[in-house]
Amino acid sequence: MVKVDNLGKEMVGGNRLGEKLRWIICKDIGDGWWEARNSLGHQRLIPEAYVQLAEPPEPSFPPPPPPPGPTAPPAAPHFTSESSDDVNGYPDNQYNGGQGYDNHGQTLPQQSSQEGWDDDDWDDFDDQSSTSTAGHDNHDLQGQGNFGLSVAKREKISPTGGPGGGGENLSRYGTVRVSRFSNFAKAGGEAFLMGQATPPVHISEGDKVKIIETRDGPIWAATESYTCEIKSPKKESKLKGLKSFIAYQVIPSFSNIQVSRRYKHFDWLHKMLKEKFICIPVPPLPDKAIAGRYEDDFINERMKQLQYWMDRMVRHPVISHCDTFNHFLTCTDEKKWKVGKRKAEKDEFVGFKFFYTLDTPRQPLDVRDVESKMETFQKFVKGMDDNVKNLISVFHDNRKRHTGPFKKEFSRIGGAFKEAATTFNMDIGSYSRDLTAAIDYTGDTYNQIGEMYSKQPEKDIDPMHDMLYEYKGILGVFPDVLKVHEGALSKARECVKLQEDGKMQENEVTNVIQQSDIISYGTMAEVQNFQRQRVADFKHTMQVYLSGQIEFYKEITKKLEDALTHVDSS
Repeated sequence: MVKVDNLGKEMVGGNRLGEKLRWIICKDIGDGWWEARNSLGHQRLIPEAYVQLAEPPEPSFPPPPPPPGPTAPPAAPHFTSESSDDVNGYPDNQYNGGQGYDNHGQTLPQQSSQEGWDDDDWDDFDDQSSTSTAGHDNHDLQGQGNFGLSVAKREKISPTGGPGGGGENLSRYGTVRVSRFSNFAKAGGEAFLMGQATPPVHISEGDKVKIIETRDGPIWAATESYTCEIKSPKKESKLKGLKSFIAYQVIPSFSNIQVSRRYKHFDWLHKMLKEKFICIPVPPLPDKAIAGRYEDDFINERMKQLQYWMDRMVRHPVISHCDTFNHFLTCTDEKKWKVGKRKAEKDEFVGFKFFYTLDTPRQPLDVRDVESKMETFQKFVKGMDDNVKNLISVFHDNRKRHTGPFKKEFSRIGGAFKEAATTFNMDIGSYSRDLTAAIDYTGDTYNQIGEMYSKQPEKDIDPMHDMLYEYKGILGVFPDVLKVHEGALSKARECVKLQEDGKMQENEVTNVIQQSDIISYGTMAEVQNFQRQRVADFKHTMQVYLSGQIEFYKEITKKLEDALTHVDSS
């Protein structure tokens, strides 16, 4: 239903069972979102596309005379949503900081707001307040307006966008929209493409990111490489032992100066990188565990996984040289850390504004060629995701067999030979002594082979499994990057259609296509980086695995040949 009271607020409603009453507070938040408040006073965003407005039924009695002045709004009726739960299918905590879930279905601790990471609270955060970044994230709204959306135009928007409406810049383009739930719509992509975002006045050379064209496509320009080691995990405490945590020593090769970092620091860094680099899939950190987190095996395993994550970050030509990452690797002073932390959190080149820093080739892109390549890559990501999960399952089972059935089977054979040798020893004849010793030696050989099977996975299977698990995380976040690019192409296509219909000027469409090309260049450069890194990673890991297998079976062969030599000489 729609009813306008004398305060100028619209009441919307429907008959969905259990839905609480809500007010529509503002319809021009931006990017197709409305601001609403329910009967309990909770305020959040709802998608315009999922709100169904209906006229109220005609009353069976004459309406009362209007009141002489403004009055408090009556209770709002319901509104209808296509979701069976909360507005647009998101739970209330999507926008009010409630609990989320990690990718194992476990409830995560409540995430604090931006202010929660400020200086005073920062030192009070225990490791328990950090959450695994492998799960969902409620911090992907990067605009400057309410709830992280683009800045709202508070003037009343007329349906036609005419004078006094305040919607001239939007309505003249018609209903050019993309998915309400994509990163593109929520992170300011529409404003970037349509020229509605204010570009930075100056971009320093240090902030610029160069993309070069090659015969294989656009790539990130090479940057100076370095390594970073994570070592010496140590349990530390503060507040006279009330809070304890594990600190790791992080040592970049370009300085060889170690800095102490906790998991929460890695968590913060991951959050900053994910917000800034919208066209780069930042892989998740290793899962955050609470129970048993001070056991040596767990600490060493998490340090190993953090090292894998760090290795991938320092190999990336863009991430490895950004100011936030450099601050994480080098800052040793607490006061300077807080200053650099605040600077990173106020970085203006985040989300779609990162594309302002790209120095791309001047050659316009063929949109059909780009669409074809990206469609192929989307299929590649889906196929590789399935392949990686299957390989993880296969190697997991294979590892269990090495430490279980394989070891047990060879030990049974060895034990059987040893028992036979014990019986044969009852014959004290010289003609039998050497063969009995050879059979006993063969039993020992099979027992040794069984032990070899139990220890072999750490040499070849585990490195393969670790690499595959890394890629499982990367492939899990890559679709968000592709949706950003897909949204840009969709917007460009719609603008071309509007030009054909006479609803947009040619120069306006040209500007949109140029902005879309920048997003395409950045996305394709990252695709090239991913593919080249994939080739290097899989080549190295396959070499490790096959070399380990060859050495393993060579050692088994040598032991069996030694056993045969004993039998031959008996």
